[in-house]
Amino acid sequence: YAVSIRNVVLTKQGLNPALNNFRLVLISDLHADRHTDSKRFGNFINKVNSLKPDLVLIGGDMISGNPEYIDTAAVYVGKIKSKYGVFSCRGDHDYWAYRPDMQKSVTAITETMGKHNVPMLHNQNKTLDINGARILITFVTYTYPDKIDPLELNNLLNVKKEDLNLLLLHQPEGGIPEKAADKNYDLMLSGHTHGGQITFIFPFKNLSPTLIETRFVRGNFHIKNMLLVVTRGLGMSLVPIRLNSTPEITVITLKGS
Repeated sequence: YAVSIRNVVLTKQGLNPALNNFRLVLISDLHADRHTDSKRFGNFINKVNSLKPDLVLIGGDMISGNPEYIDTAAVYVGKIKSKYGVFSCRGDHDYWAYRPDMQKSVTAITETMGKHNVPMLHNQNKTLDINGARILITFVTYTYPDKIDPLELNNLLNVKKEDLNLLLLHQPEGGIPEKAADKNYDLMLSGHTHGGQITFIFPFKNLSPTLIETRFVRGNFHIKNMLLVVTRGLGMSLVPIRLNSTPEITVITLKGS
């Protein structure tokens, strides 16, 4: 039931003053199921609200796989209080509620989240006006069941440079971090890894099976001038265990320089 609050500061030269001290909260991998019950969910969402976020972004995986938990996830994320809204991209498990009918699954989750004012956006751009400043958010679907076509990705990333350009996707893979950095994005946000979920700590080295899949397991990564932030999320998959990977809420504060 422990939840860690991790604070990240993104300093940007020439940042629009309207965005100075803007507080963005990243959460991911909620995995509503019999292990992530109402008590764990409630505790997590209460902590999110206590941070008084300006904007909340969710990196997908609302459920673990059972459709009976779709409503549970939607009700709890619908309780998040954020000045400029709550938005999500799609995760792997969001396709697996009604296996093998993946379209039925993602449609059910998207519609239910929408009823609770949490849009789950798929391969599209959205611009927010923050007191005259503009934040462009690119929502990319990159999951095991559904990976964006490279041509579509290229078209999606060819956007105007705004006061802040950020990209949200579930899996930080497919060469997308490097492509976003090349397109002058300021910030990229992801989840998926659960911070390793099961991590063994040795002197000078942390080892997790997740390293087989990606080097972006947890924390911050600098790719050219872009910051990639990978959050540890809340829930669990495959086994109901977290070892040396405390659930996390990540707070990114914008600062001008």
